[in-house]
Amino acid sequence: MKVACVLVTHLPMKAELMRRPDLRDRPVIVTEGPDSKEVVLDSSPEAKGVVPGMPLQEAMSRSKAAVLLRVDASHYESVFTKMIASLCQRSPLVEKGEMGCAYVGLDGLEKMYGGETRLVASVLNAVPHNLNPRVGVAGGKFMAYVAALSGRGGQATRVSEGGTASFLRDLTVDALPMPWEDRARLRRFGIHTIGHLASMELGPIQAQFGPAGRRAWELANGRDLNPLVPHKAIDAVNEYVTFPAPTVTLDALLVATELLLGRAFARPALRSRYVRMATLEAKVMLGAPWIRGVAFRDAVGGKEMAARTLRATLDGTVLPGPLEDLGLTLSGLTGESGIQASLFSDMRRQEQLREMMRQMEVRLRAKPPVFKVKDIEPWSRIPERRQALVQFDP
Repeated sequence: MKVACVLVTHLPMKAELMRRPDLRDRPVIVTEGPDSKEVVLDSSPEAKGVVPGMPLQEAMSRSKAAVLLRVDASHYESVFTKMIASLCQRSPLVEKGEMGCAYVGLDGLEKMYGGETRLVASVLNAVPHNLNPRVGVAGGKFMAYVAALSGRGGQATRVSEGGTASFLRDLTVDALPMPWEDRARLRRFGIHTIGHLASMELGPIQAQFGPAGRRAWELANGRDLNPLVPHKAIDAVNEYVTFPAPTVTLDALLVATELLLGRAFARPALRSRYVRMATLEAKVMLGAPWIRGVAFRDAVGGKEMAARTLRATLDGTVLPGPLEDLGLTLSGLTGESGIQASLFSDMRRQEQLREMMRQMEVRLRAKPPVFKVKDIEPWSRIPERRQALVQFDP
């Protein structure tokens, strides 16, 4: 398996500079966390001595002239999502990793692009140049990530199958996907490099660190069997409007919401389709973004029904400050309007259960924590072996 790791370091900072070019060449700190315990999420190179995770008070003592920006997670996720979508145009196998990191399957694409060099160049060019991406190519995900991390922005680094050991030998254990505490313990044992870890026996490492130690030892020895997990694109419709002047009234917000709903349901993508989720997002002047998500009890297929639900949900809402714009995202698209009629009661009940699970998945944005009890070894003398909880799938 040949994999390319596309890595954008400091994506939050770069995303901020994309919309705030006036901040270039200035010390900037992006913060997250509650007001009383704000910490550094990211910073520009001009903010000397500031590192992620540092308390804001300490960061400001090191860079007194820094411009402070509150985290805008939705904006960073939007930039990252566009990057993933662009990579999906280059390869059918793209895995979305942590923020700023993606893995692209390259097997079978060389002939289509006229060779590996052109293929890797196409992958590199899929990401905007102002994000300064770097690419690592290797026979596994971890090796590709390390290659990208070791390379330079705007360039690709390739590690051949026979060169894995020599490439990893002098790298520090900080490159391993282990908890910080485990990496610190490795250093206390005198193990500072991946090459040193690879030279040791597996038994003592696994005895001290468990499954995480075994995984780290295997990676240090070039064994990476983790497959690529393809990214599943979310089917959604987005609309956006900018207010002529920042608004603080709920009436203006409701009018803008109905305008965006009209635009969204007029698009061909929603013709004869229904939605289960609506997300409103606005940029607040001198404040953190305002986001409100609404899950419809039953899937809606028109502007009027969606507007009534949103109006009732937003009634009495106190805006955090003047809103500069408003974005609407309709997701959970389906061809069904909800519960369908059935000739048989058991079939109707099954369909209702499926619809309930779909609604919960949209609300939670994850598989619902619903389980059922299933007999495993009902004859066993050990109670724990008789039954087990399994994921409920109607």
